[in-house]
Amino acid sequence: EWGVDMDIYSKVIHEEPHREVRLTINEFNGIEYLHLREYYQDFDEEWKHGNKGIGIPLDMENSKQLFTALAEIISLAESKEVIEEFFGETIRDLYEK
Repeated sequence: EWGVDMDIYSKVIHEEPHREVRLTINEFNGIEYLHLREYYQDFDEEWKHGNKGIGIPLDMENSKQLFTALAEIISLAESKEVIEEFFGETIRDLYEK
């Protein structure tokens, strides 16, 4: 397809039969984009991206805002200790890379 590049990163964040939501990162015209997009399974059982979704440039400011929003959402539901228990190792691993 015209304008479609391979994903640099892809993670399924919600699954239903024949439908899923993926967080992906790809590059287009030298700019990396973060997408949150719905995918569906066609009749040949191949996954295709649907029309529902959003893409934003993946820059430091957008990344910081996204991380801040997710941390706020999680902290509303859980205490700091629970966040550290489940995500502490992942966060430490990211800083060591």
